[in-house]
Amino acid sequence: MVNPLDHPLFQRVSHWINLINFFVLGVTGWFIHAPFPGMPMSLIRNLHFVFTYFLIINGIARFYYSFFGQYRDYADILFNTQDLKTIWPQIKYYLFIGKHPKVGKYNPLQKIAYITLPILTVAQAITGIILYKPEQLSTFAGYFGGIAAVRGLHYDFMWLFIAIIGIHVYLVFTAAYDQFLFMFFGKMRNQKGM
Repeated sequence: MVNPLDHPLFQRVSHWINLINFFVLGVTGWFIHAPFPGMPMSLIRNLHFVFTYFLIINGIARFYYSFFGQYRDYADILFNTQDLKTIWPQIKYYLFIGKHPKVGKYNPLQKIAYITLPILTVAQAITGIILYKPEQLSTFAGYFGGIAAVRGLHYDFMWLFIAIIGIHVYLVFTAAYDQFLFMFFGKMRNQKGM
């Protein structure tokens, strides 16, 4: 059973905004990487930049909310000693070779994903800024091995995002469908109207 306080409205809206941001950034990023003849590249690049700003602004707001909001949840996301004990049992559970361990609001693998995504977003933003201003930021590109290496990192980070989000979506639909319903519709199956 989903507790409505587990996902207050601000967290749900932030999640929806991230969904839109990641989708648009993935699609526009792919077209920037592999354009088709006749594509409006200026529009695609501008969309990519605008949604990058939306992602960063949403990330800052969500980070602030995690520590200072009414329903702050940083303690639920940060790793603790119990997570170290349950990480292997959680992996075994997901591999269908063990029982589901007793965990808090988020299991240790979820926490790893939720901690990794903001760090990966910052790294992606840094490589993206370097790609946006390659001549002005050539010194910074040099720290990564040159502009080609920065482009490769930016592309590889995209695939990491896709992998993490893909696993997240799979696990939501196979292990936490009520959470999905509540996250997107504010209701669960056993509530009226679902």
